[in-house]
Amino acid sequence: MLRKPKTITSNNRAPKTLKPQQARQLIRRFHVLQKNRKSLEQLLSEVKPGFDLETYLQSPEPAYTKQLKEYKYAKTPEIHHIDRKLLYAELIRTLAKVDAELQQRGGLHVYQMASTVGQKSERGGDSLKWLVTLYKRLGRTATRTLEIGSLSPTNAILTSGIFGEVTRIDLNSQHPQILQQDFMKRPLPLGKDEKFDLILCSLVLNFVPTPSGRGNMLRRMTEFLEPFQKEQKPSLFFVLPLPCVTNSRYFNKSLFANVMKSLGFEEIEYHEAKKVAYWLFDWHGRGKKIQYPSKSEVNPGKQRNNFYIDMN
Repeated sequence: MLRKPKTITSNNRAPKTLKPQQARQLIRRFHVLQKNRKSLEQLLSEVKPGFDLETYLQSPEPAYTKQLKEYKYAKTPEIHHIDRKLLYAELIRTLAKVDAELQQRGGLHVYQMASTVGQKSERGGDSLKWLVTLYKRLGRTATRTLEIGSLSPTNAILTSGIFGEVTRIDLNSQHPQILQQDFMKRPLPLGKDEKFDLILCSLVLNFVPTPSGRGNMLRRMTEFLEPFQKEQKPSLFFVLPLPCVTNSRYFNKSLFANVMKSLGFEEIEYHEAKKVAYWLFDWHGRGKKIQYPSKSEVNPGKQRNNFYIDMN
């Protein structure tokens, strides 16, 4: 009987500490591998109708298990060429290689460590400090807050005391006060008591592996926000790496503004730090009809990244 393979949340190979440069490298590689995994899942479902990755991994084929056990990633990261020309067996072997590298690098646990390094005070501090300062300046408070991708329950929003009841979720919780949950699988609110007047999403969307997945995540956020009222404005605090809107081949701040307007968001404040961009949006509950262009090159150049949000 085959043993169930370890999940990509495995942490038995996690380093005890990470330097900032190591953290950046791990985050980039993790992003690439997750994107590879999503592409493989899509192709496998096309090659074999009805294929479901989660179900498959409960009882994988010997070819997957054998490759998962034998594969050792090289110091120079392997580039996985994934296209529709690959046969089913080749796709399965490539999937095993991707999963093996994710496990050997420590999985989601190490990604979380890398993300935490980026929030240490010596590297610019907790991004939520900016939100606390802004809320105090605007004279705002929140009664129910949802933090997506929470790394710590003792961050700035806890110590400020102005964000009401805070629900914290993350794919790989590092603390008992953080619910281990995929936001995309969180049950939709059944009523007003299950909605929020503030959602925090800091450095999360950029790790969603596909442009359409990013668009779907933004749409889903509106399902969790309270209806707009004069006395209580439902809001979204949002953080992206600055290069997503300043150095993408296909995306920029103007396109992002159109994305948010199409969902009914109004920009209240924007701030650029050295490496990240912060936004505070209010949600008005109804999007504006905006003709969203198809994906095209807006910033030519070899040194650009490929970040994009697909709303079509």
